[in-house]
Amino acid sequence: MKIIKIIFSVSVLTLLLLGCESVNEPISYEDGAVPAFVTIGTEGQDVVAGGSLEVVFELGQTQYENVTVEYTISGDAVEGDDYVFSSGTPGTVTIEHDPESTSLDNGSVTLDFPIQAALGTSRNLTFTLESATTESGETLSLGRGDIGLERTFVINGLGAVPTGTYTYEATGDFGPFSGTFEITQPDSPIVVGGAPYLFRTSNIAGALFGVDVAYAFNVTAGGDVLGAPNAHEEGFETIILDVSGNYNDTAGELTLDVTFQCCGVAGFGYQIVATPQP
Repeated sequence: MKIIKIIFSVSVLTLLLLGCESVNEPISYEDGAVPAFVTIGTEGQDVVAGGSLEVVFELGQTQYENVTVEYTISGDAVEGDDYVFSSGTPGTVTIEHDPESTSLDNGSVTLDFPIQAALGTSRNLTFTLESATTESGETLSLGRGDIGLERTFVINGLGAVPTGTYTYEATGDFGPFSGTFEITQPDSPIVVGGAPYLFRTSNIAGALFGVDVAYAFNVTAGGDVLGAPNAHEEGFETIILDVSGNYNDTAGELTLDVTFQCCGVAGFGYQIVATPQP
């Protein structure tokens, strides 16, 4: 009985010592242990022009000291045009140890995607881990197998529509009317209701108001028209229209579906079909 008690005590002591093993001690793959590692925690995903993204780098085990992570960026996205760093440094991030935290330490960088990012197309932005080193000089593994070593983000840009003079025909609740308007792309986006818009039509309402009513809009890469919530020029802000439609690049045709949400005629509307003048 004494021998059994001694064996049991030694086994418990061994388990306690193993449970207290520091993650900084050498780890044997053959023993089935997981080495200290770092991953890119943010999943690869689609992002949109005008948005932002936080890219998180995280440890698999606490290291009890800061860890410097080096990474590279590849793909056809262009820094400064398609993305900018609003926080963090390109190519390196420091995972700072927080002794008060109950979570594993992590660090991050934040990217902003300008409204004109990847205009009319989509572009790839790939983050790849290159090294991870603790302050004391220990090297950590990169990724966990194939997980988290590399992440690709696809920047989906807004579409483009040709600028210039358009001839249009309109049909709907107000009878047929026709005319011309100018499509322009200002040097700076037009901000309406807190959202940026790249394009502007010089007149979206024909002669219905007796004066030209300019209106801002975007076109997605798929050709869908996204109109501003209201007219943006001073004195016209109370003209509220639902503007949708599409731009067909093959046909060279811009369609604007307009529905009034103001002016005593809410729910009435018309469709404009416009083509660029040669």
